[in-house]
Amino acid sequence: MSNIFMRATALAAIAGFAALAGSALAQEANYAGESVDPVSGYRCVTPFCETVALPDTSCLCQKVNPNETRRAELQYVCTDMNTRQQCSVSPN
Repeated sequence: MSNIFMRATALAAIAGFAALAGSALAQEANYAGESVDPVSGYRCVTPFCETVALPDTSCLCQKVNPNETRRAELQYVCTDMNTRQQCSVSPN
């Protein structure tokens, strides 16, 4: 019985490490952990920088096209967190 238990434990550990490695690779490819979005230059609010904060405002902006790599082509939907009204933004 202990041999079966050891195999099951080993398989569970391998599966866990594989899941962590896959997750880390996916996050790295999407700028996870960045404090500033490398495309827009705005501060990231979410791990993959899909949502950014506009400087000196209370506006948070969600990217409409989060995979865009050209600053001029980024599109946002922005909301002022104080008034809950839409904000306007143009890329830096």
